[in-house]
Amino acid sequence: MTSRPRYGTSSAKPIRKDRVLIALIVVAACVVIPVLLLRSGGTRQSEDGLTVLSENPSDQAAAALATPASTSVDAAVDQILSPSGTSSAKPATGTAASTTAAPAKPAASTASAPAAKPASSAPAAAPSTSDSKATKPASTNPPATGSSVVSHTVKKGDTVSGVATALGVSAALLRASNRLYESQPLEVGQVLYASRAGVIHTIKSGQTLTDISLTYSVPVGKLTAANGLTTGSTIYAGSRIVIPGATSALWDTVSGLSKGVRSDYIWPLGGKVVSGFGWRVHEVLKQKQHHDGIDIDVPEGTVVRASAPGRVYFYGEQPGYGNVLIIEHASKGYSLYGHLSSSLVYVGQYVEAGQRVALSGNTGVSSGPHLHFELRNGEFPVDPMRYLP
Repeated sequence: MTSRPRYGTSSAKPIRKDRVLIALIVVAACVVIPVLLLRSGGTRQSEDGLTVLSENPSDQAAAALATPASTSVDAAVDQILSPSGTSSAKPATGTAASTTAAPAKPAASTASAPAAKPASSAPAAAPSTSDSKATKPASTNPPATGSSVVSHTVKKGDTVSGVATALGVSAALLRASNRLYESQPLEVGQVLYASRAGVIHTIKSGQTLTDISLTYSVPVGKLTAANGLTTGSTIYAGSRIVIPGATSALWDTVSGLSKGVRSDYIWPLGGKVVSGFGWRVHEVLKQKQHHDGIDIDVPEGTVVRASAPGRVYFYGEQPGYGNVLIIEHASKGYSLYGHLSSSLVYVGQYVEAGQRVALSGNTGVSSGPHLHFELRNGEFPVDPMRYLP
């Protein structure tokens, strides 16, 4: 006999398992897809070469000179400095401590790090000569741009002095143009470049003409004139340009701070290391804590130089560090310079190894004038003495 449900009740309907599965898949997709997009940085636009633009100042050009959004930089700096335990508060992004303000980016007619790249190779606005970055070309051996550039292919028995004489330049200028150390032998088949007009500079990926002009203290106009560049010209990373009137001074500094040997990082200045990497009792706080870098004893106001080429990532005040400058290098490596009195560069500027970037000081928690120097692999501090020559 078939039973019937009582009045006022309803029989339970079976749950459709396929609908539940579909609902779970939709929810999972809504959670996972945004996370993947954030980690990958979203869609990226293809990069064009370094295009020389006209130098007409405009409101759009001025907007391109604005400091990056503080929230993203604050978070990133916190992440970089967090393992040391010396910083938990957010810094004043892009600003110095109370002693000296960080230098502002140059006016649109002389400098700029580009804003977001447009979809086409010709931007709508016309910021400055350097408002597009250089990227790698299709060719693996790009030609030199400057018309006064000469080259020599090394043969057996060639010497630096002999090649320099043949090309009509000094041995120091030849070494600077080709980044040759005193102890570095020439290799057969090696191509050397030189110019009687000045030093040869090889353009890095992401570097602008403004960055180069600030590195060598040569106006952008002289760079374009010496290399035959006009509005609309495009040059690529790996191309060589002449820096008119430049001497071997920068390379001589690099050679000295690298002790004459090839190294990924050079000393930021000369001086005695008075405190090494690792656990110690802090001289001021009288507490045992991990020292994430090394302290180099130098007088206040000593010139601090970039330990490796890279882009200025941050300058501002951090608890304990005082005025601190952070430079981002290849493969998410960072160099950090603490207790500074002032900065000589601005956030976003590309700097070369050995370039003047700051002046040492005595800011923050410090026992006296010195430079605190760190190297970091991502946010993790490593012993600088393992990487310095």
